[in-house]
Amino acid sequence: MTLRSILRASLLALVLAAPAARAGGFSTTNVQLLQGYSFDDNWIGHPEHGKITTLTLNTFSTWEYGDSFAFADLMRRDDAGAETSSVYLEWHPRLFVNQLLGQKEPALGFIRNWGVAGEVNQGNNFYAYLGGVGFDFVAPQFWVLGLNVYYRYDQYAHQQWQISPFWTVPFSVGPVPFLFTGFVDVNGTKSFTGKSGVEIWAQPELLVDVLAPFGGPKGKLYAGTEIYIHRGFATQGDVNEVVDTAVPQAMVQWTIF
Repeated sequence: MTLRSILRASLLALVLAAPAARAGGFSTTNVQLLQGYSFDDNWIGHPEHGKITTLTLNTFSTWEYGDSFAFADLMRRDDAGAETSSVYLEWHPRLFVNQLLGQKEPALGFIRNWGVAGEVNQGNNFYAYLGGVGFDFVAPQFWVLGLNVYYRYDQYAHQQWQISPFWTVPFSVGPVPFLFTGFVDVNGTKSFTGKSGVEIWAQPELLVDVLAPFGGPKGKLYAGTEIYIHRGFATQGDVNEVVDTAVPQAMVQWTIF
């Protein structure tokens, strides 16, 4: 796959993933550049010197009855002296039943939205399809606290489960705005010999607003770090291993709109 075809497929997926904004809706898109130097994980690869460069395209939008999040990772690495590129995409649509029913008050006093959640994962030699329920919780203004619980079917472990909390917490230290955001995916897995296990994937990010302290536009340019975490029992085809990986990556994020 050429870099041009990867970009074309990724951009097309992002465009199709974002529903048209309706009255009262919200939409945002950003681009992230990440650089890690100590990757050593059978799932993502064992690149030369542990170095992987990732360009990520993110889009999130809300509409009258739900929301949609999608991203594409374009990764470049050096494998055994040969430079290679790969692409990985996810799409997370949700339909909120409470909005369809016209419910205004939080359910049980702390569930702001609840409904049907889906997820599609697609990458080089991997796919996973998920369906279940999603929740947004009551939180302070500008915070996001949510949880999705899925039935999961993937290429290698087949019928499994997944629990996915996610968050976005803005805060300030003096005049400097920060953003703490990320997700944790906990899923069941199974080896080609039938051994069951659990995987944990997480990517927490701590970012500082670069321009705001100097009078520039807020929320436009962030810099900081993302930590790629993969732990547990991993399966890919006929390869099984216990992984315990935590890779800090330098990160820059530009919000396009």
